[in-house]
Parts: sequence; C-alpha cells; structure tokens
Amino acid sequence: MSVEPDPIAAVSTSNVDATKAAKTASKPPARFAFVDSLRGLAAVSIMIFHIWWYEPAPFVAISNRLVNDALLRTRGGVQILLVISGFVIAYTLRHVWGTWKETLLFLGRRLVRLVPAYWAAIAIAMLTDYSCRYFWDLPSAVDGHHSVSRTLAHMTFLQDIFDYDALSAGLWTLCIEMQFYIVAVLGWSIAQRLFPRPDATKPRPSATGLLVTFAPLAFASLFHWRQIASNDHWVIHFLWMFFLGMLVWWTLDRTLPKWTFWVVVLIAEIELFFDAEWRYENSVALLTALMIFTAGYYQRLDVWLNWWPLQYLGRISYSLYLIHFPICHVISAIGWRWYEDSPTPIQARLILFSALVVSMLAAQLMYVLVEAPSARWAAMLKRYETAPPPPAVAAS
Repeated sequence: MSVEPDPIAAVSTSNVDATKAAKTASKPPARFAFVDSLRGLAAVSIMIFHIWWYEPAPFVAISNRLVNDALLRTRGGVQILLVISGFVIAYTLRHVWGTWKETLLFLGRRLVRLVPAYWAAIAIAMLTDYSCRYFWDLPSAVDGHHSVSRTLAHMTFLQDIFDYDALSAGLWTLCIEMQFYIVAVLGWSIAQRLFPRPDATKPRPSATGLLVTFAPLAFASLFHWRQIASNDHWVIHFLWMFFLGMLVWWTLDRTLPKWTFWVVVLIAEIELFFDAEWRYENSVALLTALMIFTAGYYQRLDVWLNWWPLQYLGRISYSLYLIHFPICHVISAIGWRWYEDSPTPIQARLILFSALVVSMLAAQLMYVLVEAPSARWAAMLKRYETAPPPPAVAAS
C-alpha cells in the first residue's frame, strides 16, 4: 500500500529548512581567516619597522632611498591592527547586554586574555635590558633606569599617561587598546538605552543609537583630536580607526544600512585631501576597513588569505608583537658585534633573517606557555554571562 505525501508536512518541512538555511547564511564564520592573516602580516610589518627604526640595523648595509621609503611605510601595521581591533570588539559585543555585570565580565575577559602575555613581555624586556647592561656588554634598547613606579605604571597600562620611558617598543598600543575597550563597552551600553532596540529580547542597539553614541566621537577624533600631539597617549587620538573597524562589522551584521558605511568612507576620502600630516595613516586604516568589508560582503572572510603560513602568523601575532623588540635587539647587537660593526650585505641579511626567525620562535613559545592558556581562561568567564535586558529600554 502506497502512502501519499502530506502536502502540509512538506510545506512545513520546507519552511523549517528555509529558516535554517537563512540562519546559516546570516551566521558569521567560525573564524575570520582573512582578518587573522591581516593581523599576522601587520605584526610582521611592525617587527620589520622596529628593526629598521631602532637598531643599527642590517638595513644600513643593504638599503637605498627607495628601500628606506618602503621600510618607513611598514609602520602602517599599527593602523591595520587598530581597525582590526575595532572590528573584532564590535563582533564580540554583539551578545553583550549593557548591565554592570556584563560590562565587567567583558572587561574581565579582555584582561585575562591579554594581560598575562603583556606582563610576560614586560618581564622579558626588563631581563633582557639588565643582561645587556651588566652581563653581555651590549647596548641597551631601553632609555632611563628601572624603578618600581616605572614598572607598576607599565603593568597597569599607565606609563604614557605618567610620562615614563617605554620598556619596549609597541607596548603603548596596549594602553590605547585598554582605553578603547572601556569606551566601546560603555558606548554599546549607552546605545542600547538611547533609542528603542529593533528587538527588545536581543541586545543589539538600533542604528540610530550606535551612530548617535559613536559617530560624533569618531569624527571629533578624525578632524580634531588627531591634530593634537599631546593626545597621543589617549584613545581619542586613535578612536577614528577603531570606529572604522566597528562600522565594518555593524554594516556586515546589518545593524547599520550599507549607505551609512559608504557615507563615512566618502567623508574619510575627502578628509585625505586636506590632511597631509596623517594622510598615510588614515589611508592605511581606510584601506584595511574596505578590504575587510569587501571580504565580508562577498562572504569570503573565512576563505580569502586562508593559507596556513599566514594563519600561523595570525595565531602568534599578539605574542610576536609583544616579544619581538627585545629579541631582535639582542640578535642584531650580537650580529653586528660579531662582524665588527661593518657587516657585508650578505652578513647583514643573515643578521636580519636570524632576528626574525628567533623572534618567531620566541613568540611561538610565549603563545604556547602564556597566550593560549590565557585565551582558555578568558573563555571560561563566558559561563557567567546572563542575558537580562537593560532597564528602561522598550521596543517601539
């Protein structure tokens, strides 16, 4: 006996499948391979810049004006990281409610994730400096003398605010990052309360709430705060670049309409014609935002640049960024002394290659011993998340 298909059940199943497909299509990829690779390339770019800028560098023996100009441009890795940070934090906040508990949990996760490796980098920088001064008879890479107050200021991300000399190149950006996390989560919480959310059961603020909260600060950063050199130890100096990254995610997430993104891009392009001093930095930030947006728009964030060497660099990028400077300094100083401060071009290349390789090995070690466990500890804090809607917010 044959059984006739039930048309109602078929339609119901079809609707369920369509709903599942829609949810799957709108779901972000498990990993942003494209962003990870950009992060890794940015970290290597900054490492090369620091060797060229601070060391008696191997580049002295092998560079010319064209090469020097190219190496100077590697400083743009910082702008790439700032935009990526804005993108990742906007993505991370998408499920966060603006309660005090959720806010503190978010900040706690960031601290647990980043601080152990940061403190380890400070300890390595101090140990390396002490060894260079008193055991190895090598030039120090650190200005000034060590003190308890200087160390504590670094450990609490306050060294630039209290005007202490840096213990290692690049640590200053972590201070800016920590300030940005506070601004981002507080701004997100305010945006949830300013205007009715599209869905009262979900934490996503309205487009108007996000723009009213973040856009004025971002444009003030672009047109005013960036021009004041004394602001460079505060997040307001760099807030525009973080905002670009956040804007990209909010557009891809359909929290903001696409025309908002393109209006901001147009404003940024117009600004480039009038700001010669920051034109390169702003151009790099804008290009980074456009690349991530393009990859996301074509649903290729998990496909483009998904090549294992780049993915490896992305995985160890934070450790590499933190630890490369003291390692590169020691290897470069030893190499130059070995060749009596006048290496041939081939010897100079060998010094450079050795510094890069040893830095990556040290970064791998830090990643395994410090960074990866910290990431696992930070993930454990998610179990304490709750999802109560913030008070005084109702859907229209």
